[in-house]
Amino acid sequence: MWNWKNTHLHKQSFFVKFVLSYLLILLIPILIGVQQYYKTQQVLAEDAAEMNLQILRMSQDIVDRLFLEVDDVVSTLSVNNDVLNLMQNVSATPTPEQLYNFSLLRNTLNQYTITNKFFFDIYLSFKNSQSVITSKTSFDLRDNNVRIGNQSLAEWMDSVSTRGDQKQYYNLDAVQIGAMNYKLIAYVSPLPNGFQGKVQGSIVVFINQNDINGLFQRLVIKNKGFAYILDTKGQMIAPTSVDDVRIGKPSAEATASSSGSSFETMNGINMLVSHSRSDQNGWNYIAALPTSVVLAKADYIKRMIVMITVTTLILGIVVAIVMAYRNSKPMSELLESNRMLNTRMEQQLPLIQLSMIERIMRGYYKNEADSREALSQAKVSLQGDRFYAIAVSISMGEGYTIAPNGGKAIQDYILMYLYELVHGYDYLISLNPDRADIIVSLEAYKAETHVERIRYDWKSGRNDVLADNEIRLSIGIGRLYSQLHEVWRSHNEARQAVDYAVSGGQNVVIWYEDIAQGSNYYYYPLDLEMKLVHTIKNGDVDSLEQILYQLEEQNHSERQLSATTRKQLVSEIQSTLYKLMEQLQFGYATYNELNAKLEFMQNHAEPQWSTVKSALQIVCHHINDNKKQKHHKMADDMMEIVHAQYLDANFGLANLADHFKCSESLISVQFKEYAGASFSEYVERMRLDKACHLLRDTEKSINDIALEVGYNSDKSFRRAFKRTLGTQPTSYRDSTT
Repeated sequence: MWNWKNTHLHKQSFFVKFVLSYLLILLIPILIGVQQYYKTQQVLAEDAAEMNLQILRMSQDIVDRLFLEVDDVVSTLSVNNDVLNLMQNVSATPTPEQLYNFSLLRNTLNQYTITNKFFFDIYLSFKNSQSVITSKTSFDLRDNNVRIGNQSLAEWMDSVSTRGDQKQYYNLDAVQIGAMNYKLIAYVSPLPNGFQGKVQGSIVVFINQNDINGLFQRLVIKNKGFAYILDTKGQMIAPTSVDDVRIGKPSAEATASSSGSSFETMNGINMLVSHSRSDQNGWNYIAALPTSVVLAKADYIKRMIVMITVTTLILGIVVAIVMAYRNSKPMSELLESNRMLNTRMEQQLPLIQLSMIERIMRGYYKNEADSREALSQAKVSLQGDRFYAIAVSISMGEGYTIAPNGGKAIQDYILMYLYELVHGYDYLISLNPDRADIIVSLEAYKAETHVERIRYDWKSGRNDVLADNEIRLSIGIGRLYSQLHEVWRSHNEARQAVDYAVSGGQNVVIWYEDIAQGSNYYYYPLDLEMKLVHTIKNGDVDSLEQILYQLEEQNHSERQLSATTRKQLVSEIQSTLYKLMEQLQFGYATYNELNAKLEFMQNHAEPQWSTVKSALQIVCHHINDNKKQKHHKMADDMMEIVHAQYLDANFGLANLADHFKCSESLISVQFKEYAGASFSEYVERMRLDKACHLLRDTEKSINDIALEVGYNSDKSFRRAFKRTLGTQPTSYRDSTT
């Protein structure tokens, strides 16, 4: 006896086994990916720590060599005869000879400061005369305007020039020289060197901390970290960081060894701390970077792995369920399900493609690339290199319809009949209650065979079915074209062929080639007239020339129209011209030119095609010129606004967009097309040109110039100046004076 419950449980158990087996297979690559991620993260962390430490050691080596050079300079000056003579003999009021010796020493000191970019200045101080000689000047120690912290230079020199402090470095965070403030490192050595008695003078070498900062910038600035040097007294020297980063000190355990890297939490942020101790002077070089920056690549890989894992897991579960379900069902049910799915897709496909077919048949696409893109978006494939259109006129007996609610069987008969036309080729079809339109694609070498099959191999069975249902089809076929975007011409030709159908016959098929020659019917379908009007209103001169060429080719080259028919054609196009003139406005010159054309046509019994053609071209060129003038006027207005407001720091692309009531993307494209550069590039160039003028011709400070030319801060101004001109504003000013 059949047991429904047992059967259901058996199917459910079978389904679960399939699901579990698929999920087990799915977990294997996921576990491998997770393992590889952790290995990758470890390698990246070790590489980042080693790289940061190497960069830090390079900076340390440079500073160590600098201090060795400082020591060499001081030793050389300590035994310099001119220095020793002046130290012993210079008087409170220097003699002319001593002043001359001062100038010689300045030259010597200047050579040292020039050859070493880290030397800010060198001071020689003689206690007996209270004289100081630098690389730039000489002065009386008591009269100088140099202040170090809260002390004058004289007070500071007295405090450091003792025997216990000889050859010591001092960290000076506040040094005022004239109106300028500096952060300096001072190396102080007494004179005479090695003398055990009273100190008679000092040699002071000043090093700019900003130059030391530059050694750490490539490690710190871009990575949102900080770096500094700790001397043996625990003083912080040359701290370097970005504006919004607080500088902290690592734990004693982190810097216990001579060098290394470790991860620590500083100021609430996880940091990679690298340190290296100098063997020369015992100073510690410390750099700290956020772990999020150091392990950015690892975090990116983690996010990607998580995203891929989650996506794979979800998709895998879905696939596993679907596969298990499919394998647990009888094959017949699976096939039936697929058949129903395919039927639904086939029923929906014409609806999806309808809009695209209509556009192709109306000549909406101007080139092959746009046409192919439309096919791709509609998920349609036309593989051939020749295209033509088929137009079908459908008429039925009383009481018959192909509407979906009552005539599906008749619709199927018609569709099957039409499929006979295009069997074996790629095609698109649009079916309406009283008409059908088809686009066919085929290879060039098959074209002749296809035409012969249509002409001679009709299967009469379909004709009988249609006749029994009082259905009459008149079928027109246009010519072959090599470009898809030209198939609208074939469609117009096919529609003309339909109009030539012989009344009373059943299922008449007419080729455009058969009616083109010797016809007394001119070619000017309604679709083409609408396309002509639309083209002229858009001012599309090129498309107008294509339409006029088609009219000439169809009516003058391919058809042997009688004089009366030619007159009717020109009159019809002339009527189109009058309709356009009623809808458009013209300038004085254009109106006069058009009026002359119209008077000419009125004064001749038979309108001339060349005159009508010329009038249509005048209208199209007039609209095109108006559009260009409007575009140039808008561009000129944009440039006028930019030149008037570019110095305003709050001025941006959004202001232009608001002024012209357009989107920022549209304004950006039009601005670049007119100016040859993007909005931001153009405004920055104008601001920097103005800044260069102010730097050359005024004494204004860099900060004042930055604010005047539209930058919110001197830092952003300096970055823009360096990026664009390759030099700093100060260097530019110095080079132009």
